[in-house]
Amino acid sequence: RDPIDGRCLRWLLVCVMVAPSAVDDASKDGAVTRDSGVCAEDSKVKPTKKKGGRGGFDWSTAKFDHFLLKIAYVGTGYHGLAAQEGGLATVESRLFEALMKTCLVRDRQSCRYSRCGRTDKGVHASGNYIALDLRVKRAKGDDDSPYDYASMLNNVLPDDIRILAVEKVADDFDARFKCRFRVYRYFFPLAAEDLARMNEAGAHFVGEHDFRNFCKMDVENVSHFRRKMISVVVTACHGIGEVRVVGTAFLWHQVRCMVAVLLLIGQGLEDPSVVRDLLNVDLFPKKPLYDLADESGLVLYDCGFEEVACAPASPSLVEVKRQEFEGGEGSNVGAGKWARPVTEEQLGQRGAREQFTFSAQCAQARRKLAVLQCLAEASEANASPAGRGHTRKHVLLSDRAAAPSLDEKQATLEAKRARKGSSPVEQELGAVDD
Repeated sequence: RDPIDGRCLRWLLVCVMVAPSAVDDASKDGAVTRDSGVCAEDSKVKPTKKKGGRGGFDWSTAKFDHFLLKIAYVGTGYHGLAAQEGGLATVESRLFEALMKTCLVRDRQSCRYSRCGRTDKGVHASGNYIALDLRVKRAKGDDDSPYDYASMLNNVLPDDIRILAVEKVADDFDARFKCRFRVYRYFFPLAAEDLARMNEAGAHFVGEHDFRNFCKMDVENVSHFRRKMISVVVTACHGIGEVRVVGTAFLWHQVRCMVAVLLLIGQGLEDPSVVRDLLNVDLFPKKPLYDLADESGLVLYDCGFEEVACAPASPSLVEVKRQEFEGGEGSNVGAGKWARPVTEEQLGQRGAREQFTFSAQCAQARRKLAVLQCLAEASEANASPAGRGHTRKHVLLSDRAAAPSLDEKQATLEAKRARKGSSPVEQELGAVDD
C-alpha cells in the first residue's frame, strides 16, 4: 500500500514550515528583487567594465566570511539535495542559482561549500545545513558586516526552498564533519499498526551496529557500515504515525529501510526479533530483498552542532512541537511558532509571491486531502467485491531471495577496477545520508 496520502502531506508540510521572520519583510539591507538579480547595496554602483567590453560584477574588491545556513525544503519536485550532472533539478542547483544571482558567491568551486545531510530524491528537510563563504559589505577599516542573507535569498529562491537562519562560523567549519547527530522523522498514515511491537523492534536499532542489511550498500564510496543510533521511537497522533530516528550518521537509504521493516512488524507480518537478526551479519550476511518505505514521508528534521546558536547542541534539545498536531482534523494545523495563520490583510501586505510559501502549501494540502477522500470513497463504493481486500501473500524476510553480500560486491568492484586498469580510490569514512 502507498505509505503516504493527503493527510500525511498535510502533517509533512507542518514539519518543514518556515519561521515567519525568515520570509517576511524581504526589503531589508541587501535585499534583491526576484527579477533583477542585482544587490540593492550595489545597485547604485555602475557595473565595472571588464576586459573585452563585457559588463559585470567586480569581484576584485569583494570580501568574504564563512557562514552556516539552515535550510528547509519540500523535496517532492527535486532529484535530491546534491547537484547532479545532466541538468536535473536539485535543491543545491537552485541554491547556487540564487547565490550567484544575488552576487553572494562567484561560483561553487571558490566558496568552500559543504553540506550536512545529503537527502535523496523526494525527501524533505526542515533543518538541513550548508556552510560556505558569502560576500560581506565592505566598510572602512575592519568593520565589514554581513548582508541580510535570508531575505536576499528567499526573495529569489523557489517557494519550496527557504533559508531559516544564518550564522557566522569559523573559517574551517565543515557542515558535514562538524555535525554531531541528525534527526529524521518519517510520517505514515495509521492502518491498525501495532506501535508497541514497532517500538520493541526499534529498541534493537539503538547502539552501534552494522547496518549493511538496512541500507543500499555503496561499496565504491563507503568502507564500513557501522553506524550509531541514539534513539528510535514510534508514536502516533490524529491518525498519523511517526518514526523518529536520531543517529550520529546514516547510510544511503538507511532510514527508509529501517522504517520499511518496522512497518512490516507493525502490521504483524514479521516478528520484532527480525531487526536483531538482520543486524547480525554472521546470521544474515546478505540483505533480504524488500521494498523501501516511500520517500515522500521522510523529513530530515534537524542536525546537531556544538556552539551553533541556530542548531541544537544535543538530542535532548530537539523538541518535537506536539502542540502543532493537537488542534484536530479541522483546525489550522501548525498555527504556532512555525506557521501562523495567514489573514487576507497579511497576504496583501506580503504580495502575491508570498502566498506560495509553506503556509499556503498547507492550505493547498488540506484541499487536496478533501478531494482525495472524496475520490477514495467513490472508488471504494463502486469497487467489485472480487477486487476488495485482495493482498499479496507475505513472504518472511528470512525466506526471501537476497542481494549480493558485502564481500561479493567488493570483489565485483575490484574486478571492474582491474578491467579499467585503475587503482582503488580513497574511500570515504563519513556518512552518506538518506
